[in-house]
Amino acid sequence: MATPPNSQPSSITETNLRVESWITQLPPSLTSNLLPAKAALAESSQAFPTSTRKRALSDPTMSMSRDNSPEKRQRLDDSVYPSQSVSTAGSSTHPLSLSRHNTFSPVNSRTGASTPRRSNSPSRETIATLKDAVPPIITEQYNGARLPPGIRDTVKTVMRRLGPKQVVEGYIPYALKGLITSDAELGEQDLDNRAFAEPALHHADIDLGTESHASLQYTWKKVKRIFQRARTCKECGCDENTWSHDIIRPLVKLALRLSTQGELRIQSVQSQAIDPPYLSVDKVFKKRLDRKADFTLLYTHEHPPFEGLYDRMRPYISSVSHMSDTFTKMRALFAGIEAKAADGDKLEAEYQISIWMAASLRKKAELAMLVGLPLTDSTLLIEPAFVVVGHEWYFYLACLQPGGTGTVHILAHESCSTSSIDGIFRLLKVLRNVVEYGVGEAEDGGGDGVGYWGGFLGPTLERIAHGEANMARGRLKSVATVADEEIRPRSEGV
Repeated sequence: MATPPNSQPSSITETNLRVESWITQLPPSLTSNLLPAKAALAESSQAFPTSTRKRALSDPTMSMSRDNSPEKRQRLDDSVYPSQSVSTAGSSTHPLSLSRHNTFSPVNSRTGASTPRRSNSPSRETIATLKDAVPPIITEQYNGARLPPGIRDTVKTVMRRLGPKQVVEGYIPYALKGLITSDAELGEQDLDNRAFAEPALHHADIDLGTESHASLQYTWKKVKRIFQRARTCKECGCDENTWSHDIIRPLVKLALRLSTQGELRIQSVQSQAIDPPYLSVDKVFKKRLDRKADFTLLYTHEHPPFEGLYDRMRPYISSVSHMSDTFTKMRALFAGIEAKAADGDKLEAEYQISIWMAASLRKKAELAMLVGLPLTDSTLLIEPAFVVVGHEWYFYLACLQPGGTGTVHILAHESCSTSSIDGIFRLLKVLRNVVEYGVGEAEDGGGDGVGYWGGFLGPTLERIAHGEANMARGRLKSVATVADEEIRPRSEGV
């Protein structure tokens, strides 16, 4: 059978023609050295005549039927290095527009087509997983939350006392107005005129007593340094450890200095685990949902009254807090803070602080139960918490739902910022309100209402120290917590 004529020129012939054309365009001084090469190319063209494909020798009908098949995809010449993907290497010639519907994981990421990225993100589990856990943790905005009727009024009272929304005026001492407005190192500052207290009231607002001048200077020095360091942290992209060391600790310490007599101190708990019985259980995977927070406020043993209280409690109880650390578990804790860098994930931080605060409240509910204090609708088992993401401080209230179910509500409400002098003074006022609530007695003066220490935690620990938990003394180390009683029938029996 005759071989059909070749419809395409030989690649070798094509190459030879291109080389020959190139040689003829060179100057005569150069072409003399290339004549042997030209002759060699001509000989090779004759030695290897245009070849035909083997498939052309087969049945013509078969050959014709294959002509309509898709052509083989052309190989790209771009080099792909080990650290690149093909999509990256060819992006210059074939760009791919990325959107929320098509994303790529980092080079070393384990996320792939078989492992959906969405399922691996803790931030996506925040609401759904905690809400469906056993016992539930309901994390939501305060506005729109549906609270049980019994605790609604108590929560509203505490929110109005502690929330940032209530701090709208008089939170900067009037005596500092001249220093702030004339300080060229601060750059431009957007100051709210309502922020400055009236001249006759600035002592009451900042509460610095007779040493007002020295205390004002100290306060201003600290606030200015915090502002400058916060600005540096943001501009330099500092990590959460730097934010914690340069911003969070100094601010909390300043609030403690201005508003307490040494009862509280800031305590790092970022490497400490929660005692498992106080954790919720994932309803689907039957595992405890465990996360850590960064800081809490500790009722310190360095304060003489608390030192004696801890010593008196020791014979009657094996732990005071929900932590498993040898030191921290024997100390009363208040509030919680979770920190992230400026580019950190707020939802992940919210997830962490929700778990931590829920465990803290369940432990305190267990202590009250051991000494026979009923957790009624009016019980002041409500604590504040903060999620800090760079400049932004997000405020939360954590409250335990009555009824012994272990259900905890985490209510988000407003925020403050360290991005301005005005914002730092406003945040300082919020922090001072929080610590004053934490150490407040049963009935504080000035219309502030019941304090957390005097209204709930103090009486509970005093009863333990007086041996009123003797009814459960033999069972204190093994007694099931409020949370664990809810977990066991649903998870361990499966």
